[in-house]
Amino acid sequence: MPSLKQLKFKFYAHGPKTIFLLIWLGLNIFLFAYDYYQYDTATKYTYLRKIVGEGLPFARGSAACLNLNCALIVLCVCRNFLSLIHNSEYCPRVIRRLINHNLALHKLCAWSIVLHTIIHTLAHTFNVEFGVSFFKLEPIVAPDGSTGSELKAANFVDQKDTVYTVLFGSVGGLTGVIIDVCLFLMVTSSIKIVRRSFFEVFWFTHHLFIVFFICLLFHASGQMITSLQGARCITDSNGGEWCNYKCDEYLKNDAKVPDDDLCVDLVFKGPGYINYSKSYWWVGVPLIIYAIDRIVRWTRRFNPAVVYKAIEHPGPCLELRMRKRGWKQQAGQYVFLQCSELSLFEWHPFTLTSAPEENYLSVHIRKSGDWTGALLKTVGKHSKAKTTKEGKNAELNFHIAVDGPYGTPSDDIFKYKTTVLIGAGVGVTPYASILKSVWYKLKSGNYNFGVKKIYFYWLCSDASVFGWFTSVIKEVVNELKELDCSNYLEVRPHLTRFNNDKDMMENVAMNMDSEEDAITSLPGVQTRFGRPNWFKDFVAIGQENEGTDIGVFFCGPAILSESLDKACSLANAELEEQSSNSMFFYNKENF
Repeated sequence: MPSLKQLKFKFYAHGPKTIFLLIWLGLNIFLFAYDYYQYDTATKYTYLRKIVGEGLPFARGSAACLNLNCALIVLCVCRNFLSLIHNSEYCPRVIRRLINHNLALHKLCAWSIVLHTIIHTLAHTFNVEFGVSFFKLEPIVAPDGSTGSELKAANFVDQKDTVYTVLFGSVGGLTGVIIDVCLFLMVTSSIKIVRRSFFEVFWFTHHLFIVFFICLLFHASGQMITSLQGARCITDSNGGEWCNYKCDEYLKNDAKVPDDDLCVDLVFKGPGYINYSKSYWWVGVPLIIYAIDRIVRWTRRFNPAVVYKAIEHPGPCLELRMRKRGWKQQAGQYVFLQCSELSLFEWHPFTLTSAPEENYLSVHIRKSGDWTGALLKTVGKHSKAKTTKEGKNAELNFHIAVDGPYGTPSDDIFKYKTTVLIGAGVGVTPYASILKSVWYKLKSGNYNFGVKKIYFYWLCSDASVFGWFTSVIKEVVNELKELDCSNYLEVRPHLTRFNNDKDMMENVAMNMDSEEDAITSLPGVQTRFGRPNWFKDFVAIGQENEGTDIGVFFCGPAILSESLDKACSLANAELEEQSSNSMFFYNKENF
């Protein structure tokens, strides 16, 4: 049986997300079951069920789930709305951790929408096919002896209808087809390989959501599914029950109805669009919030930041520095950048590498796609290059729109006395701001900001990748050394792939006694070869920092994240066996 300490760790790591997922799953099951039961048993839908078949409750149950997930999927991308909650001093850590998983929930809701759209579409396809066939094979007979639309229990099917006229000749059918097409294009363009290789295709195709939601709101405006108004039953002198929702059976069997008015003027209709369309109520409010969120983002285009300096670092990597304009930044946060010279619509995320204490915002940009490549060329056109002690430097007067900053799990770093920061490759960028902020706090004489020890793991598969970020880390290490605060930071670079590079090995051998590392050029640091033994390292860190909660923060590939999460759990179990009061809490950066 797990101990109280293990349960505490498991709840912190997975509890809030698990509870939320269970609530989400429970709501989906409840909504599906409730609507399924209503349309499968309610007497007012008796005639409709006879006409369209058993697909009706499946269509309505899946529609209820679609409403829920379409509402959530919109809220998940209301960045300013979520940031307002996330950055509030009253927002508990549990809620912040859930908000940090907003994109994961967005994807989960998307796949749920796909599933229920398939169910909904197949069910209605069978409904239409069955309804068309029903009128051709067994027309309903009205009390006056006529057949067909005089007894109109389904507004989307008539004797003259075919499957194609219903699908493309009615509001519900046509909007349904458009919704399916939009969903197919959005999902297929969101696949990881497409999104990373052709981001513009993903970005523009994803904006079909506008058409998707417009069609969703009008999907029920035709009130294609109707119900019998005033369903009632009477009792004859012998105690027999006669109901107006069974009139078609009485007429077919030539049964004598005790009350002639029972089967006269049967009315089938929907209760009106506003009351009928549940999508209107489910999706309306989230869409209003999203519209306000987009308006806020759009207005930021008209108050762009001034990029006044560009610094070229090894890698190659370009650092852009922008003048602050009232932005309130926390260490480790990120922004979205938009360059009007490249596109009026595309916004791309970049981690801020400047500290909140600095009077500028900075981002480090590596060429990793079409947009970043074009941005670097555009910056080059506006630059006046010169050389300074910082390296190749350029003065600019270049404008770029900034949306943000937005919070990340790194916001909680200063809540731990001991912190383990792990960056893999370019995943190291969030920690530049954090490490510089630590230095500024110590420089100002503030020693009570929470953190007392930082272990910084920097993992790279290629030695050349170290170069682009070394200058930032080196500056922090040297400044801490001057403040006699070197004990606050322990840097552990790891070269995870070793290709028997003779030049590199000779360089390492020749600089064994040097104060600077031969690979990273960091003072007092030695690069280690191969991947860290996370379990062993975590246990050692736990023993060195007895009795403290240790925050582990990671930014990098998902496969490594799983290993780190497991290592934290195993290290906690081992420390407990050693009667240690230290405990690791894992946090992953989601981008």
